[in-house]
Amino acid sequence: MKKKFIDIIIIGFALFAIFFGAGNLIFPPYLGVSAGENWGTATLAFLISDPLLSVVAVMVVATLGGSALAVGRRIHPVFAGVLNAICVLLIGPIFAVPRTGASTHEIFVQSYFPNAPQWITSLVFFGIVLWITYKENSVMDAIGKYLTPILLLILFCIFVGAVLQPNATFATTDGSGLFAQGFKEGYQTMDVLGAPLLAGVVMKDITRRGYLNRKEQFRMMFGVGIVAFVLLAVVYSTLAYSGASMSTVIDSTAQRSAILTTIVKTLLGSWGQLAMGLAVCFACLTTAIGLTTTCGQYFEEVSKGRLQYKKIILVTVAVEFIISLVGVDSLINLAVPILTFIFPIVIALILFSAFDQYIPCDWTYLGAVVGAGIVGLVQGINTLSQLLGGNLLGDAATWIGTLPLATYGLEWIVPTFIGAILFTIASAILKPKQLEFD
Repeated sequence: MKKKFIDIIIIGFALFAIFFGAGNLIFPPYLGVSAGENWGTATLAFLISDPLLSVVAVMVVATLGGSALAVGRRIHPVFAGVLNAICVLLIGPIFAVPRTGASTHEIFVQSYFPNAPQWITSLVFFGIVLWITYKENSVMDAIGKYLTPILLLILFCIFVGAVLQPNATFATTDGSGLFAQGFKEGYQTMDVLGAPLLAGVVMKDITRRGYLNRKEQFRMMFGVGIVAFVLLAVVYSTLAYSGASMSTVIDSTAQRSAILTTIVKTLLGSWGQLAMGLAVCFACLTTAIGLTTTCGQYFEEVSKGRLQYKKIILVTVAVEFIISLVGVDSLINLAVPILTFIFPIVIALILFSAFDQYIPCDWTYLGAVVGAGIVGLVQGINTLSQLLGGNLLGDAATWIGTLPLATYGLEWIVPTFIGAILFTIASAILKPKQLEFD
């Protein structure tokens, strides 16, 4: 029992640290500054989007066998493979991991060496990532035993200073739209995209530790999820509160990384800034290590070993290094249209998969994806167009904004269930062949 408890804590700390990266540090303070006195509403929405949905995704994948490929398999195995490949590329070499290297440079290195080139920081940062991820079996222990406790200790010191020594008041803000903003801000962490994939990493580590019984594995996964959720919820809430307490003196239109740096420096001085810089380094490093490992394991699995883990890691880290040179805010802006499109699809699949044993019809999943996908596609195209100075599909996007639950950022919910119902009826009439699984 003692060994099991310790293993749950270690793996739970590791899962928390993998989730808790660059976005998890910079988005809650920004949200707090934007929301001011209504920071609680915005934070609640953020906590639902991440970490609640992320941990639920981990639990769902665990009940489906622990493989990310289980999400979407009821539509078709090829669809599941493609969807997960897109997700692992987004949270790996394309957006999330490069952002960790860029955040380390902008929040920590530039605070002390303003003229330091980004490429030197990224070279050192991703060199460490390569060194640790190359030895696959040591990843979870390295993160859970060593890096996470150091990260939590630093964050605890910052939190105490931020909560007990506020020197500003909460800005008066209009609470309308803050729930939707908080919910969609959670998209940017990309944790929901990574959760099904990380579930496989965690399940593999649980098996490696000697837990082979299916029920025992699920109980372990449940405990790990609870540990990660509690840690993430406490950290997010405190970061958002810290931002809200400074909302009268900080411009919410400033760069997100700059907002975080300003909050810490104002509340805790130069020593606090140094502590936050170190926290950023550890948070970004643990996430980069975890997600890079996930990328290597996933493509080795789907290729049935034809693509070797170590070779995938080498290519992945090289791509991450190159893209990290773009910068944090540029990466955030580039990610928004893609995340707007894919998040409703992934969340819909996770929610329906939670009731997998009670859904007899495969087309129910297909209808849910079609409904969520149409909404996400229209909004994604419109967002991209607006970034480029246009307004393509603007009327359709405006109409979608009038759908039920749109004020909560959940305008895709009703189309998702309508699609599921219509395709279920069509399936009952057409009687297509159901997929069979072992």
